[in-house]
Amino acid sequence: MPRLFAIFTAAAAGLVLMTSARAMVRYEDTLPKINREAEVTGFLDYAPFGYMDHPEAKDRGRFHSLYLPMLEEIGKNSDLKFNYKTNKRDYETLVQMVRRGEIDILLGAYFDTELYKGIELVYPAVIINPVTVYMLPTRVDEVKETADLRKLKGVRCSKEYYTDFVNEQLKDFDLEVVDTPYEMFEHLFTGKADYIMVSQFYGMAEASKLGILHKISMAKQTLWPMPVFIGVSKLSKYRKLLVQKLTKYMEAPENQQKIKASLAQVIVDLQSTYQGVVSKEFGLDQQPPAKSGSEDIPNATPSAAAPEEQIQENSLTGLDLSAGKNKIQTK
Repeated sequence: MPRLFAIFTAAAAGLVLMTSARAMVRYEDTLPKINREAEVTGFLDYAPFGYMDHPEAKDRGRFHSLYLPMLEEIGKNSDLKFNYKTNKRDYETLVQMVRRGEIDILLGAYFDTELYKGIELVYPAVIINPVTVYMLPTRVDEVKETADLRKLKGVRCSKEYYTDFVNEQLKDFDLEVVDTPYEMFEHLFTGKADYIMVSQFYGMAEASKLGILHKISMAKQTLWPMPVFIGVSKLSKYRKLLVQKLTKYMEAPENQQKIKASLAQVIVDLQSTYQGVVSKEFGLDQQPPAKSGSEDIPNATPSAAAPEEQIQENSLTGLDLSAGKNKIQTK
């Protein structure tokens, strides 16, 4: 009898456990899945890192960035959803919102620069956007070393964002500051300036819009490297999660190649979307730049080539500044 009672007790206990387990499963199935929504922002008029279709218009259109495919992939493989905040008119205000925790992610930030103080930078920085020099091919022989640049008249665009270190270095050069990339290239082609000082990929993007990428010479060596980081707000409630996922993604060599291919793709898309050519004022007897009628970015074959290889494919004449004692440093 005691043995029979023990068997009965064990069976009853097992039935209770099974019933509880089923009840727990049913209860968990009714729970809503956790959806984390992170707010994202970036440059508003600084291609290829961040830009709007029409940055100066009332309806600015869509937000674009070379980092969007990365966030899309991270979102697909997690419970994160990314919302893009571009409702403010100036970039500095958006950076302040990131610092205050109102926005979680900043697509594009520099190390040791006051503007980004209080924002956590995610390592590694996959893209290096160095400051370089553009000249007309007919004048490249005038510059052999950095000292030669100081004897000439340069131009740069106020829309550029540099590190604090680079801003200090720029003070040593005779640079006129203009408000638009169009004016910057117009100064070069009309002789108002001898050279353009510009970050490499911003210069490529804007020259692509105007249709003049093949008509300028780019220095083979660069002046100062500028690693471009992803920033995360230190006050974000998802700070630890976001830094972890972004770091893991960008540390993988195959993902680094995807990001570089995305950069090259943005340049290709800009060339396809904008049927822009320089104006007659540039001395090339063509029409002013105009965007193509379609607002959709055409599909283009993704390039696995590094951005530096894209330059070679565009057959740009190289401006060699390696000669002389005062060399331009790349590291």
